[in-house]
Amino acid sequence: MNEKLTTSVVMATYNGEKYIIEQLKSLRDQTKLIDEVLIYDDGSQDKTADLIWKFIEKNKLDNWIFKVNEKNRGWRDNFMELLSAATKEIIFTCDQDDIWLPDKIEKMCAPFEKNKNISVLVSDYTEIIEETGSSAKLRKLKTIDEDGASKVVFRSENILLKRPGCVFAVKKEFVPKVQEYYTIAEKSAHDLAMWGAALIFDQLYYLPIPTIKFRRHGDSSFQKEVSTARKQNGIYDGRINTLKRFNVRLDSAKMFMKKQESIENIEQKEMIIDKMKQENLMRIDILTQKKLSSVFVNAFRYKNKFNYAADFYHVLKLNKSKRS
Repeated sequence: MNEKLTTSVVMATYNGEKYIIEQLKSLRDQTKLIDEVLIYDDGSQDKTADLIWKFIEKNKLDNWIFKVNEKNRGWRDNFMELLSAATKEIIFTCDQDDIWLPDKIEKMCAPFEKNKNISVLVSDYTEIIEETGSSAKLRKLKTIDEDGASKVVFRSENILLKRPGCVFAVKKEFVPKVQEYYTIAEKSAHDLAMWGAALIFDQLYYLPIPTIKFRRHGDSSFQKEVSTARKQNGIYDGRINTLKRFNVRLDSAKMFMKKQESIENIEQKEMIIDKMKQENLMRIDILTQKKLSSVFVNAFRYKNKFNYAADFYHVLKLNKSKRS
């Protein structure tokens, strides 16, 4: 068992009474004792805060710190404040509605001990599908095997976020870079900032084992945002907006890169980003035209067959709906 590295777990909560106790129990019962647990509640309107207070008191968890924010900060800023407040060497970000496997901390600390180049480590997960949720396949990562874990390489397939924040661990000393990325990326999300900053520095690693049971349901803060956006924009326009948002993220990654003193292979990385942005602009133009002929004519310009098939499907579906 790895006892050397000290660990913090940070959790942002808001109206999470339904699943919070299961999550808290899974933190308490880790095979490697967590040195520090920080939980910041964002002004829950249900019993979340009361349940957390009682759980900490009942289990005499003196190393757990809980506070209720004076005002609702939103889950993004709440997580970033937690990352700043954590004091231990390795910080694990935690959602309020999952279940951690008992050896998550132990298994994810081991690679940090073996490989000093790791700044951010992600893992896999299994799913718990609630009535309001839906399953999604784990996205494959392009990696190189190294001591303790697999290194996520800077490739177009890896640039956009491919794991949720609940399977992340980050070195405390790397948090300032995460904060810088978060600010440049217009406060996108804590997990995207950890992923992007570490990938650019070639310090993002992957442990190909499940460490949590990831609960999928429609009541999470992120899913509510997605549902609201779909209702406002519709699926088709939402797809165009997603591509535009991807390009904003690519611009942020490039801007972050240029502000750093030493990034290996920076010209190659900038070229990869530029090519991705160009293809996204092409796809936006094609989808905006809403014509199948535009998809056909530009087929050879698609670098990714899946993207071509997806755009073809959505344009076809849109045209069928117009005729019916």
